[in-house]
Amino acid sequence: MSFAISTAILFAFSAICNTKVSRMMDQITANLIRLLIATFILGAMTLIIEPRSFHSDASKWLIFSGIVGFGIGDIALFIALSKIGSRLTILINFCTATLVGALSDWIWLGDAIKAETLIYIFCILAGLSIALYPKSLGSNNTNSYKIGIIAATIAGFGQGIGASISRHATIIADYNEVTIGGISQAFQRVFAGFIFLLIIFLIKKFTARGEIRSTVAKKPIHWLIFATLFGPVLGVSCFQASLQTMTSGESMAIVATSPIILIPLAFVFEKDKPTILSFLGGIFAIIGVIGMVLSS
Repeated sequence: MSFAISTAILFAFSAICNTKVSRMMDQITANLIRLLIATFILGAMTLIIEPRSFHSDASKWLIFSGIVGFGIGDIALFIALSKIGSRLTILINFCTATLVGALSDWIWLGDAIKAETLIYIFCILAGLSIALYPKSLGSNNTNSYKIGIIAATIAGFGQGIGASISRHATIIADYNEVTIGGISQAFQRVFAGFIFLLIIFLIKKFTARGEIRSTVAKKPIHWLIFATLFGPVLGVSCFQASLQTMTSGESMAIVATSPIILIPLAFVFEKDKPTILSFLGGIFAIIGVIGMVLSS
């Protein structure tokens, strides 16, 4: 259980660091550097601990999962963080990922959706509706706010679908009696996300003729390092370690408290004070997430 609790805390701190970075520099550049650092760290750990944890078919799916989750998903995540902050971004992202992941598992992997799961889905959607209710009439109608909500939702889609693809890769590996541990899975997915972002970065640089915003002036390198360690490196590693002693449902139920842990952190670091409605809506949505994960 300690690993699952650590994951929830690490993910919350990672969101804070990612928000700082996303507001200091170009989102694609920021995420590219973050994944570059994570690739080197996870790659070294994989070569030392799990050098034989690769399989041609399974690794192809892990690469695809990394493109969807860490590539497309994280670009949207960083855009959302810069627009609406960490509290709302992570709440929307986590809830959407849970819903999309369950739907993807049902359609693709054949996992059944129970009747009680539909109730929890209603709780999640109702909670999000309450949490996103405007503080005052018209206060949430700005373009920046709308873009942030859409981006956070897209990030949730990327995370949810990416998780299903990873499960498919694990099934293939197990069938072929190949063990791909959590660190190796994280490395293969992060590396794929990095290559995808590198291609996007180069395309943007050449089409914009080098007009990408400079990152030298504000020097957010320490936030980038913290974001990398708290998220792709320590956060994902702790989550995978939690699965060694707990079921995925039990672990995810604990990790689902991360948006709640994030509320006081967002207030301290971002001066983001939630309204009573947004606080209650967030709690209601997270209860729905926990119930949905445990019911599956």
